[in-house]
Amino acid sequence: MNCRRFSLLLLLLLTLPGLSTTVQAKEIWRNVARIVAVGDLHGDYEQYLKILHDNKLIDSNLDWQGGKTHLVQLGDIADRGPDSLKIMRHLKRLQKQAKKARGVVHTLIGNHELMNVNEDLRYVHPGEYQILVTQESDKLRADYLSRVFDYLLSDNPTLLETKDEKMRELRDRFPLGYVEHRHLWAPKGEVFEWIRKGNSIIKINNALFVHGGLSPHKELLSLKEINKRIRRLLKSGAKPSTDWLAVDDGPLWYRGLVFNSKEVELEPLKRMLAFYEVDYIVVAHTPTRGAIMPRFDGLVIQVDVGIAEHYGKKRANLVIEGAERFAMHRGHIIRFPKDQRELLEYLETASGYDPAPSPLIQTIESIKSKQSQEGSELTRLQGD
Repeated sequence: MNCRRFSLLLLLLLTLPGLSTTVQAKEIWRNVARIVAVGDLHGDYEQYLKILHDNKLIDSNLDWQGGKTHLVQLGDIADRGPDSLKIMRHLKRLQKQAKKARGVVHTLIGNHELMNVNEDLRYVHPGEYQILVTQESDKLRADYLSRVFDYLLSDNPTLLETKDEKMRELRDRFPLGYVEHRHLWAPKGEVFEWIRKGNSIIKINNALFVHGGLSPHKELLSLKEINKRIRRLLKSGAKPSTDWLAVDDGPLWYRGLVFNSKEVELEPLKRMLAFYEVDYIVVAHTPTRGAIMPRFDGLVIQVDVGIAEHYGKKRANLVIEGAERFAMHRGHIIRFPKDQRELLEYLETASGYDPAPSPLIQTIESIKSKQSQEGSELTRLQGD
């Protein structure tokens, strides 16, 4: 049974009012002295707080102490871990506190946020439902399941003969807390309204920030147009979309900047960066082996290192101070490599801060092997 079939029933049950479409969020920021960019959190509140403490953005009371810093969380707070709501509520609090200090907390939309709005719940952690259970949950679920059964019965009257069995199946499929979870993510729900106030892509100083990536092979749209159309996708809920921004080439999903070869991606990428008048683009979505990583000599920076427990608690984030870029790796600041020549030293330094064995060892050995092969080839050519 597909849970999406019952979206309308749930909305009727919750009797939610109409959706306002007036949302405006600033998309371009200039003259920002310090930026802290953090990748996918996936419901891991403990690791999220460690990242904030590493960067001295919060105090012992978990209140903002980052001053004028811009914190950029690049989406995918939801799924895989149990505490996405806890993270979202804390970020919402920090947004208000940072504003008073003339800082900004940016929360970008990720593909998992869109999936939850669109009733794609394959990766929702059971703890996300459990945390929402109250004394009213039994009644809420019973009312909802009754409506679902009536809907199924109208399509197949023979189900009445096996009603008890079918109701047991529905209880297994829709756990306690499910209705409350969908309420939060439905139009006018707390989570939905907070998410749609964010952007899917922003520009700060000379860099773009986006969850998945931006395809340099598609039409180059203004940031305002991209964000407007992503919000439209959120508003549409579980309805199918024909907008290419909703699928693999869209900014919430695109992986070409990470996986495509230099021959395919580099020149279109350079033209895209020139169009947006930036020097590089920061992306999340695709996990590295545990370190902030450059591609194409730093024209692309990957910040999804696998922070959450689901991915092994590999704690790191990007720090930008003026024209300088750093990696905050397990609480240690490391200058970010400017090009491929500096990459090996950077990774060896980062690996020294990891619990043994470092997940970066394989990457380090691969780089060393490649350098050795290139050296042998150079020696051979010189000998010829």
